[in-house]
Amino acid sequence: MGRYGEIPDWVSQTNHTGKCLCGHNVVYHFEIVNTENGLTECVGSDHINSYLIMRQIAEELKVDLETITDAQVAEWIKVRVGSMKEEAWWAENGDNFRMMFDKIKELDLWENVYLGERYYSSKHRLYLNVKTLRKKASGRFGTNNYKMGSIVWRWNHPDNPKAQINTTGIPSDRLMQDLALLFILSDGKIQKMNEERAKLRDAEAATVVWAEEQRIERERLKAERAEKQRIADEKWEADRPAREARQAIQRRKQEEERRLMKERQRQRWISYLTVEPTEQFINNCQLYNIPVFDINFAVTDWELEFLYGMKSQMSEKRMRQITGNQARSLRALMIDSPTDKQVKYLRDLGYQGEIPTKLFATRKITEMKENDEK
Repeated sequence: MGRYGEIPDWVSQTNHTGKCLCGHNVVYHFEIVNTENGLTECVGSDHINSYLIMRQIAEELKVDLETITDAQVAEWIKVRVGSMKEEAWWAENGDNFRMMFDKIKELDLWENVYLGERYYSSKHRLYLNVKTLRKKASGRFGTNNYKMGSIVWRWNHPDNPKAQINTTGIPSDRLMQDLALLFILSDGKIQKMNEERAKLRDAEAATVVWAEEQRIERERLKAERAEKQRIADEKWEADRPAREARQAIQRRKQEEERRLMKERQRQRWISYLTVEPTEQFINNCQLYNIPVFDINFAVTDWELEFLYGMKSQMSEKRMRQITGNQARSLRALMIDSPTDKQVKYLRDLGYQGEIPTKLFATRKITEMKENDEK
């Protein structure tokens, strides 16, 4: 293909300079070869559409030439022209674009972002802002309030389904404007970015050192606590004999106090059961049809305490009613007679005293057997 005034040799040889094979005036000259006779001819774009494009589409789709539609021809031209434009653009601007883009791509991802909420970074021990790429520009280009949309996002970011590298194949005019502007300002901005990154790296390195110092301090404190515990354990073991001796003395003292208190209680029970009964007590014993009991009806400490409590209750002017369990216990102590077998067994054991009740006999037998075993 050649434009008029820049005529390739093959155009001159066809004797169709400025003319199509059909005689129409043309600007663009297309070379075609007749595959039937091998002759080279010059045609314009109309005949290219009519002959070459339709033939190419038919070969690609494996269909008859007559079935090719105008829409298919238009789409074929659009794709091929676009490809030609892309190739031409890259041939003319590619090196310059790649140079500028490679220089600013990291800066773009650092600079053209939204600053979101602040958060504490334990990695740096600093409060930082959440960063998200600014996908659209705001403000008027070239002014102080202009906020550029991310160049990387628009051009080739893998998360952008409409990235220009995959759609148009060449950067838009707006993207080229932003690229040129950021490239012009890039030296100072890159220096500032590198300084901020260096601060973050220093903070991260300092955090690593700090974390190690903290770990060492924790280990030291742990070892210190373990040593203190070891010394305390050794002292505890060394003091064990004296401690156990003190504890034994304390236990004996407590046991003696409990024994004395119990003995004082027992003496109080015995003293109360020994005194002459009151008229009120005698009347209440008659009311419940039980003997007027005294100390002689008690053998064990339980019986002493029980009879003490019952005599106290039955001596009150307004006596509380005796419960069923209390009445049964009183009858067992004072009324139910011992069996012949119990009496014989006690006599065989050597007991010569009175055996007033069955329960008395049972407890006396137990008492005397325990004494024999001791």
